[in-house]
Amino acid sequence: MEKEEILNVCEVSKSFRRVLALKDLSISVERGGTFSLLGPNGAGKTTLMKILLGLVGHDAGKVRMQGLPVTSPLSRKGVRYLPENITFPSWASPKVLFRQMERVRREVSAEQFRNRCSELECLELMKRPVGKMSRGQRQRVALSLVTCGDPVLVLLDEPSSGLDPGGRILVRNLIRSLSSRGTTILINSHLLGEVERVCDTAAFISRGKLVAQGDLDSLSRHTGLVWVETLHPESMAAAIGEKGYECRTEPRGVTVDLDEGTDFGRLVSVVLDTGIEFTGVSRKRENLEDVFLRIMGDEAMEADIHVP
Repeated sequence: MEKEEILNVCEVSKSFRRVLALKDLSISVERGGTFSLLGPNGAGKTTLMKILLGLVGHDAGKVRMQGLPVTSPLSRKGVRYLPENITFPSWASPKVLFRQMERVRREVSAEQFRNRCSELECLELMKRPVGKMSRGQRQRVALSLVTCGDPVLVLLDEPSSGLDPGGRILVRNLIRSLSSRGTTILINSHLLGEVERVCDTAAFISRGKLVAQGDLDSLSRHTGLVWVETLHPESMAAAIGEKGYECRTEPRGVTVDLDEGTDFGRLVSVVLDTGIEFTGVSRKRENLEDVFLRIMGDEAMEADIHVP
């Protein structure tokens, strides 16, 4: 059974005078998943988000959201957006900001907002002026304002910006919680480690063009390495090495170089025959950083990516 699309971008192009931001870009996003836009700075990711929100018009192609063209205000019902850089009046408190926002969207109760603030551990900031908050505190408040209630679609541009490790964990838990309740999440982030932990699928964009799209597992390849987890790495490495395998010890196991034509099952038998206690043998796959570097090529070296 095919899943319903919530976003469909078909051969979209956009230029800003002589600068080509998007070129014949086609992307589809299924309802209820967590999708990431990946690419170096200037790839066109934020431009695409603004087109989806009707903040910027596109020159060619078709864009539909929730089955409606993005030129229709109804396509944005239940849609939320958190830009990378957001500025609130320094005098306003989260409580005041929420009241002002609900005068427009009329979708969320004060209790739902308080519950979200509690999840993101910023409930004690409800009456504090934004100007007296740290950057991380402001980001938690902004995320609470954007995600409270039951949004249909949430667009997050660098959602972990300014957050400490504890804050990033809270955001990851929030994204998983929203997704489990049917909210679709679209993330634009350079923090590949964060993306890998929460996203199902991704689109790689370079200079306004789609380079690759798919679920992260299908985009990842085996690295040719095998991980043997054991509390006795030195003994295991010596025993495997005697059978002609190249390997190196790690703090909690052994990494074995496995040629493309070498049988994985034979290596497992070798590990069993050593008689040394181990807890697992598995092929190593590329992480998202590896996939990004391979797909984006030389341009990836210029990208501002981070893996915490």
